[in-house]
Amino acid sequence: MSDFTYPTTNKGFALKLIDDRQASSSQRIELKEKPLPKLKSGQVLIKMLAAPANPSDLVYLLGRYGIAPVDSAFVGFEGCGVVVKANAGLYGKWLEGKRVSLSAVPGLDGVWAEYAITRANYCLPIRKDISDEQASTIIVNPLTSICMIDRAIELGAKAVVINAAASQVGKGAIRYAKMKNLKTIATVRSISNVDVLEKLGADCVLLTTADDYKQQLTDACQRIKPTVLLDAVAALDTPQILHAMPKRSTAIVYGRLTENHDPIGGQFGVSDVIFKDIKIEGFWLANYFSKSKPWHIYALSKKVQKLFAEGIFQTDIYGTFNFDTFSSALDHYANNKSDGKVILKFT
Repeated sequence: MSDFTYPTTNKGFALKLIDDRQASSSQRIELKEKPLPKLKSGQVLIKMLAAPANPSDLVYLLGRYGIAPVDSAFVGFEGCGVVVKANAGLYGKWLEGKRVSLSAVPGLDGVWAEYAITRANYCLPIRKDISDEQASTIIVNPLTSICMIDRAIELGAKAVVINAAASQVGKGAIRYAKMKNLKTIATVRSISNVDVLEKLGADCVLLTTADDYKQQLTDACQRIKPTVLLDAVAALDTPQILHAMPKRSTAIVYGRLTENHDPIGGQFGVSDVIFKDIKIEGFWLANYFSKSKPWHIYALSKKVQKLFAEGIFQTDIYGTFNFDTFSSALDHYANNKSDGKVILKFT
């Protein structure tokens, strides 16, 4: 974009490190204006249009994510925007002027700001028939859903258990599993989500707060025979579900929604690991991206965008907010994730 003037400053929400476990999410961010760095080789500059809050963002604000928190760095792991400047060879030049979904580079400034700098290969060009709000949510949750169900298929699963299944990842996994003819057992904490997930196509929805939950879980696992657990909760939930599952089952742990603040985190049943040949593996999308060829990520992006355009995948959105209203919306999301995403809009 030859007529573009490179900005000298950038305004956004920066991390405010607080050594207080009771501090709210809104107390852990502050609106700041900072100098905008020049582009390094391989990087692009994006004028942001929209960015969601994800559970991973909230965990990062608490300082419990897999990468060290950086005080005063802009936060936000994904979003949507227009590439306005590139220093990334022919691919970067091709991206200029295009609307893209993007991921932040771990350890650098995030995307809850007017401008974001990221790597060119962290950008996915977006179809015109997908809104900015939906485009801003395409990477973290939908790709995680697809990658984990594909991994379950690699492991030979014919059915899976999905905990915290009312989340966006959980709902996406239910939809995609149904497409791939995998049966699903979904667990939720709120009775209001049972009917929602049944209508979405889950084969069995269990309420974890029910008095006979453990027996229901055992009966469902004996009937449906799931051999993969998609685990967003960790702590006691992981060994409890795995104990009810068949021998040689695998837990794919991709999150930790437990209220436990212990930095060590999850647990597992030693006897099940030894005698039932239970396996536990982790999934982090950033690692998946770093190990994948660009053509594979592009093909994956095309797949998920097609599902969005066809209405098979949709991110539930609670509302859109600006710099003035986003902080309070973030607190609502922290306590009501199943209501849908809160989206920070920049225009």
